[in-house]
Amino acid sequence: MAGKTTNKKAAQEQENGKYYLAGTITTAMYGKRNFANGKSDKEDKYRLSLKCTADAINGLREAAEPYYVDTEDKWLPDWMKEEPDKEGGYINFASGFDIRCGEYRQGEIVDMGSMTDYIADNGGNINGSKVVVAVTIKPGAIYPAAMIIKELHKQDIASMFDTDDNGFMSAMGEDLPF
Repeated sequence: MAGKTTNKKAAQEQENGKYYLAGTITTAMYGKRNFANGKSDKEDKYRLSLKCTADAINGLREAAEPYYVDTEDKWLPDWMKEEPDKEGGYINFASGFDIRCGEYRQGEIVDMGSMTDYIADNGGNINGSKVVVAVTIKPGAIYPAAMIIKELHKQDIASMFDTDDNGFMSAMGEDLPF
């Protein structure tokens, strides 16, 4: 019986592809996203969005193309249908499973637990971090399996404003609301 499980797992792994995608995190969260047009995601999921170079997107497209051959055009992600511009573009992932997270430190990969825990341990936000995401590609779908933080950035409310009095006063102008 153990042989059957091994053969089944090996066959399943052959059916799935893997790719390592480098980029900069623009969103890392669990939940639903709310969009400017008033719509939102239907269900809570682990979400990861990356800004990637055109070369990275084209590499992912090439790796994923064989897995999307039988997928209807309406289900294809935009990055599969459209060429990225020379500055690159965005890749959005959603998964029902938390994403393993690690850090790249002095040539070593250090396991940091789940993405949810890692975000909480780093002030609630890791947007702007430089990462490599290991993705699993299945027929008609792509999922983040794990990510390695190469360069950690923490974005909080203070990082969005000048912290000196002159910068704050010039942003607020003469009409302070308090």
